[in-house]
Amino acid sequence: MHILVNGLSARLGGGQTYLLNLLRRVPQDAGWKVFLLCPDSLDLADLPDNVERVERDLKLDNPFRRAIWEYFNLGQLASRLETDLLFCPGGLLPPGPLPKGLKVAVTFQNMLPFDRVQRKRYPLGYRRLRDWLLQRGLSSAMRKADLVIFISRFAQKFIQETLGQLAGRSVVIPHGVDAKFFPCAEKPLPCPTEAPSGEYFLYVSFIDHYKSQIEVVRAFAQVRQISKTQAKLFLVGAENPLYGAALRREIEALKLGEAVTVTGNLAHHDLPALYQHAWINLFASCTENCPNILLEMMASGRPALVSERGPMPEFGGQTVLYFDPEHVAQLVERWLSLLFDQEQGNRLAEAALERVSAMVWEKTASMTWGAMAEVVRAGS
Repeated sequence: MHILVNGLSARLGGGQTYLLNLLRRVPQDAGWKVFLLCPDSLDLADLPDNVERVERDLKLDNPFRRAIWEYFNLGQLASRLETDLLFCPGGLLPPGPLPKGLKVAVTFQNMLPFDRVQRKRYPLGYRRLRDWLLQRGLSSAMRKADLVIFISRFAQKFIQETLGQLAGRSVVIPHGVDAKFFPCAEKPLPCPTEAPSGEYFLYVSFIDHYKSQIEVVRAFAQVRQISKTQAKLFLVGAENPLYGAALRREIEALKLGEAVTVTGNLAHHDLPALYQHAWINLFASCTENCPNILLEMMASGRPALVSERGPMPEFGGQTVLYFDPEHVAQLVERWLSLLFDQEQGNRLAEAALERVSAMVWEKTASMTWGAMAEVVRAGS
């Protein structure tokens, strides 16, 4: 079983987390070999011996240059490596010709290009054009693929209603949660030095229009005034520059400069302690597929305030407190509810921890590689 993984688009946290957790759990059965195309930023430590990186010096950071290389070279590479299946975890197929008989699998991970309401929140320009093109590229890939891996039932239902019946097989395989995100009573993690001093509320996510950080800051201003809490709000994540600037203007207008900290990306290994020391974790996204951040929050043992938009209820069930991310007053109400009823928060946190404990990467990886193997065997 020879599989070529096109991971050239895995340049951000979520995409890299997904890909690495699959690669670290490639089956060790005789005959299994995985060839990997990836950017230099991917941490390739601890990969099994039957995973081999190929074409190391491509320098394809520019998406248009990457597309040109894929058009002329990816099919030839698949032939040279005697590949049985091409796996594209980013969801896009190469634009050029592929060898006859080569099976193709894609993962659908990006819901934003299909959410027209959220797309309109961006100004006209490159980002709007990119998402418009992505919608068409992802749709074409799913129609052509022999296997489409969905990471939530919500996404599968949406795509089936939007695109109709797909030609290939489709499966739902949610993400797993790394064991390091679960608290250990015997060895509690110390609070990271990056965290604010004293108590804090935490929101980890890319800072962008559809993540609703501005609405969270507005709600925090009211919660702070009503409850008289001295806890701070800690916003962690890389950012869309235009939205980041608007967020900072809002913080200044609300006179929250000392109470709100906006930081960039933090190392992934620092996040478990951040989640576990937060008073409340928040996730206010308007559109998602299967958010790693939500699952990691649920594993922390701390109460969570979570957007009610799909697919969040699919994963959170009755173990988190939901709110409409575009309804500031509702978020204020739910936030105060958790602040004033700590027993409720503790009860929800325990239930969330139990619910997510079965979602492990070992299961996700086994199902993913197994689905690919079935597609190859069915076509042989």
